Amino acid sequence: MATGYGLRQRMIRNRGDYTHFLKELEQRQWWDEEQLKGYQDAALRSIVEFAAREVPYYRDLFSKQKIRATDIRTAADLVELPFLDKATVQEQGERLRPDRLKLNALGQTTGGTTGRPVPYWVTPSAIQFNYATFETRCRRWASVKFGDRLVSINGKPIVPMSQVGPPYWRHNLAFNQLYISAYHLSDANLPAIVDRMAKFGPRMIVAYVSAIHRIARFMLDTKREQEVRPQSILVSSETLFDWQRADIERAFGCKVFNGYSLGEPVCFISECSEGGMHVSAEYGVVEYIESDGGHEIVATGLINRAMPLLRYRTGDRGTPGDGTRCSCGRGLATVGPIAGRVDEMVVTPEGSTVGPASLSLAFQSVQNLRESQIVQDIPDRITLYLAVASNYIPANEAFLLKELRKRLGNTISIDLNYVDAVPRTVSGKQRLVVSKLKGRK
Repeated sequence: MATGYGLRQRMIRNRGDYTHFLKELEQRQWWDEEQLKGYQDAALRSIVEFAAREVPYYRDLFSKQKIRATDIRTAADLVELPFLDKATVQEQGERLRPDRLKLNALGQTTGGTTGRPVPYWVTPSAIQFNYATFETRCRRWASVKFGDRLVSINGKPIVPMSQVGPPYWRHNLAFNQLYISAYHLSDANLPAIVDRMAKFGPRMIVAYVSAIHRIARFMLDTKREQEVRPQSILVSSETLFDWQRADIERAFGCKVFNGYSLGEPVCFISECSEGGMHVSAEYGVVEYIESDGGHEIVATGLINRAMPLLRYRTGDRGTPGDGTRCSCGRGLATVGPIAGRVDEMVVTPEGSTVGPASLSLAFQSVQNLRESQIVQDIPDRITLYLAVASNYIPANEAFLLKELRKRLGNTISIDLNYVDAVPRTVSGKQRLVVSKLKGRK
């Protein structure tokens, strides 16, 4: 079954222009900044003109706001356009698709981290460009390639939740892939899972941050570090904190490569061997807008004509780059840390906001803590959901509360709820902070 799925995906991902895209992306990463900017601006003009001409939503928008497609010549001109948010894409989905051209398009949905999955449409060419970008600017940067032995751990429900006992994995021969369930990473199951990973001997691991960190902590706590020794580990979809990176690299004895992209093909950011987080300029235009004292990532996709998304608010927080060229020598611009979702903030009774990057530091040194999550539904209280080891003691709890008080103050109430596993989103991701405050999505 898994292999059948893999064969179908290979028919879509690795055909058409895939090989051509590989060659071009490999070459253009070494272009200088001006060459890349020229290429990006030309692609931007093309997608804006297409959207204004062929897409009902944009035809109406440009007409009502008296915007001409020819006004958008460079990335700097995007400020002439309003933002597009996820709610609008959900409501206007069909009107964001070309209505006069018969494009071959495949329906997809986002993972639904916010609780409301976003449906979107994508051309086969855009899918091929996406996977060519992943191959050239993720795998190859990490010294691995398609076809190498691969362990994958993400949100696909490949094993029934009710299953007790292994196997908690499936083997996809088409991708030379061992697929491990992200929903079965309990203390009882992890010995068998690590045994299977070690027997499989992956050259690379591609995983959600929380899933591979959970396995790494188990390996470190049970003195099983480096029983699994891949060449590289590629993570995405969740915020990667420095202490998580350190745990994972120590457990597996290899480098972790971070990445950021969305299901909606609007931007692609990936880490090179020198630690630079590079924006693939041909894939999309990345902007930053002020939001809650930080910056929200706004992206304009350049590769997908089945549903063009211009100035799309991702809901994720990031840090603009400082303009310096990465020591790897590539001309692709770099950005600072990706810091999680805009709505992943705790608000104190005094009105201060504290994000997951700061809050994660309160948890990193707590002994015998497996997983954690903060949920806030009113401004003067948070609830902690904690999954702990059997040797967790009151001193561990006291240490955690002390560290949280350093960051949140003494006026906010902190309730504790001990659970077997921290709740995950419908796509299997784990969020450190879940805000249910009125007015915050």
